[in-house]
Amino acid sequence: MPEPSKRQRTRQQILNAAWQLFREQGYQDTSTRQIARAAGVADGTVFSHFATKLELLQEGMRIQIDQVLADAEQQDRSHSAAGRLLHFADYLYRFYLAHREFSRELLKEIVWQQDYFSPQLLAFRQRLEAADDHPAPARAEVMLDLYFMTLIQGLNHPRLEAGDLLATLAGKMEILGNGVPGQTGQ
Repeated sequence: MPEPSKRQRTRQQILNAAWQLFREQGYQDTSTRQIARAAGVADGTVFSHFATKLELLQEGMRIQIDQVLADAEQQDRSHSAAGRLLHFADYLYRFYLAHREFSRELLKEIVWQQDYFSPQLLAFRQRLEAADDHPAPARAEVMLDLYFMTLIQGLNHPRLEAGDLLATLAGKMEILGNGVPGQTGQ
């Protein structure tokens, strides 16, 4: 693997600094000037890599979520679309709830930006369809709708934990007749 260019290293420094500050201070309370200082770059350098603070959040979240999905993929032993969704939802709900403020901010800002989500959603829908004995694109779409609505519910209720969301999602899928007994190891 070739060594990253200076530009790539600087971009990564900025991302690392932003993510650290977002965790420590919160997204809203972190300025791009603080990010530049923490990354050891000029203020303008941040904007030469990322047009907005939201773009920094999006890229940071995408990288984190890709890692969460890779970890979930390694542990996936499910044999059905419903089991696969619950397995991945377990990992994703834990991540999103551990980063509630970022997650709410990200969803609030990009919910209408389908271009941002499209590749990830398509890949995940294909994972669900691949595990389904009788694949139907509409079925995978409904399952993803249930997943996202449950996530939004969890992000809006600070006392809900990942296990609560997983049980809610399993219950919704059971109502739809997906044969989910509420277990993630399917």
